[in-house]
Amino acid sequence: MKFGKYLFVYLSVLSLSGCGTFVPDLRDWPNNATDAQSQAMVQGIVRAIRCELRNAVTSTVDADIRSAIENKTAPSSEFLNNWGAEVALTLTVSEKTNVAPDVSWTPPTSSANIFTVAGGIGGFAEATRIEKMNFFYTIRDLYLRSAERCEFKRDPSLGSLLIVSDLKIGSVLNSRINTTALGQAPVPSEGKQNVLSHQVTFEVVSAANLNLAWTLERASINPAGNLFSTNRHRTHDLLVTFGPLDGAQNGQSLIAIAEQSHATSQIASGVANGFRTALSR
Repeated sequence: MKFGKYLFVYLSVLSLSGCGTFVPDLRDWPNNATDAQSQAMVQGIVRAIRCELRNAVTSTVDADIRSAIENKTAPSSEFLNNWGAEVALTLTVSEKTNVAPDVSWTPPTSSANIFTVAGGIGGFAEATRIEKMNFFYTIRDLYLRSAERCEFKRDPSLGSLLIVSDLKIGSVLNSRINTTALGQAPVPSEGKQNVLSHQVTFEVVSAANLNLAWTLERASINPAGNLFSTNRHRTHDLLVTFGPLDGAQNGQSLIAIAEQSHATSQIASGVANGFRTALSR
């Protein structure tokens, strides 16, 4: 009986010294040994997003120009000359460890009177790390001239689905330009109806658990409990907001309504992630 008691104490202390009791690494094991590995992932994500933006803008504008030449009409993408893109990257990592052993004990009793005592203890530790980055580009800066290229390696070893996946950024630009070209909507001008937003979120959850049980003469240790469990929850979120440049700021930011839309989307995303994290507990 003493052996089981000491073993439970040891496992509890050992478990709580792991996930959830220190600041989580951005990278997953075994690629989290150095800060340089985490920085390599972040730089890979930023480069991938920038290249995806540049390639999306360029291919969309070039396709519209070709279509305009063929149909002998004015390009529908000219409004993008005075637009920009606000980019928000949010990396969230949450780690949790839970320990919940239980014990049942049957003292010496007569055959006519059977008495059993059962009980359990539990505890958990959780740590969350959130890193946010914001970038601003003008569409003119993103557009690739004839001799320019923006290439990157979709390397899965860098540890983010934002790097290996097609982020479909061009679809929101194509949709707006085609809507104008087909006469379904006017050419965008400054106003709330002309803000374009594109958001991509990847969530990856890893979990593990361990159950150990002992049956002694008069006691059962952890007969049905979840002795130890741990999980790691990673969310990589990308938000891109396109909108007209603010002339009052010398074109270094979007107009107020676009900036407000961008901030509101970030708040909504943060609240949604909070709810998801709470529900996963």
